[in-house]
Amino acid sequence: MGKSVRSLALLLCIASGAALATESGAGAVERLLDESFAGYSERGEPGVAVMVIEDGAIRLQQTYGVADIERRNPITPDTAFRLASVSKQFAAMAVMILAEEGKLHYDDPVSRFVPELAPYEGVTVRHLLQHTGGLPDYYDVIDTSNGMPTNQDAARLLGELASPEFPPGERYSYSNPGYDMLGPLVESASGKPFVRFVKERIFVPAGMTASLVHDHTLPVVANRATGYDIVDGEIVEDDADPLNGIVGSGGIYTTLNDMYRWDQALYGEDLVSRETLELAYTAGVDSRGASIDYGFGWRIGDYRGHRRVSHGGSWVGFRTHIIRIPDLRFAVVLLSNRGDFDSDLHANAIVDAWFGEAAAQALPAGQ
Repeated sequence: MGKSVRSLALLLCIASGAALATESGAGAVERLLDESFAGYSERGEPGVAVMVIEDGAIRLQQTYGVADIERRNPITPDTAFRLASVSKQFAAMAVMILAEEGKLHYDDPVSRFVPELAPYEGVTVRHLLQHTGGLPDYYDVIDTSNGMPTNQDAARLLGELASPEFPPGERYSYSNPGYDMLGPLVESASGKPFVRFVKERIFVPAGMTASLVHDHTLPVVANRATGYDIVDGEIVEDDADPLNGIVGSGGIYTTLNDMYRWDQALYGEDLVSRETLELAYTAGVDSRGASIDYGFGWRIGDYRGHRRVSHGGSWVGFRTHIIRIPDLRFAVVLLSNRGDFDSDLHANAIVDAWFGEAAAQALPAGQ
């Protein structure tokens, strides 16, 4: 599908959303999804898995397209997708669990746990969580000639670079390196490998049996989707990358069904207390007193008077998104294995189609 065709499809999607403005609920969203994505299945292309959750129940679950072009196996709610940056909320949760246990404090210097970062004086755990640490990007200079680098390789390189982009806390600057450093930080504070800690303390209590952290050891992922991109109108595989072994900012594979379990776990206290979770949903403040729209692993916003927490992901041929409106007990999850998929646009269109203008006017005031 060429650029002009994709643009037309995007305009049709937006137009469909506008036409549904006075409708609401599952019917409106099903129509929007079918009009936008049915072609993925018809043409045997990479596609998308979509879920709408409300009041603890899966209200809508639709899948389109194939998980693997060669095998032509259809995407299902049990297909495992690479989450890309949606993984950040799990890395942040690991840190919050350790903070509740008193094994770290948010204002501890990062170098206490990752000695390689000693040159970045004043950078704290909180700075990494809220993208205000100023660590430099190393993705273009890390050595990949000997295979997949690890988080420890990344930490050593950052220490050697010793070149902060700005004083810690001065401003917000989205930082994958900052979240990558949460991996060795969690290992140091917990005494366990990051992969094991996330499994034992997040996936298992949340019931996420199909989820795993995919690091440089390349564990087998059951029912795995392959990532693809569209290049000059052709579908090409876009899945392997030398940096796939570095985790924290990304690296998690999960399914639509496990994302439902994740959403539900966030209403309880099996992972952390409500008080601790509230920190994740609270916008940060930089050293100049300006608010930033990021908490701990979540973007913080508003949806018609209600707090909205969300995050998107984009890496190799995967595009993902989750939007939650906790006080309405509502969530939308999209998982896609095609690089031309605009998960942000579609997730927001689904939210608007679900509530509709008439329904939105009747929503209770946000708390």
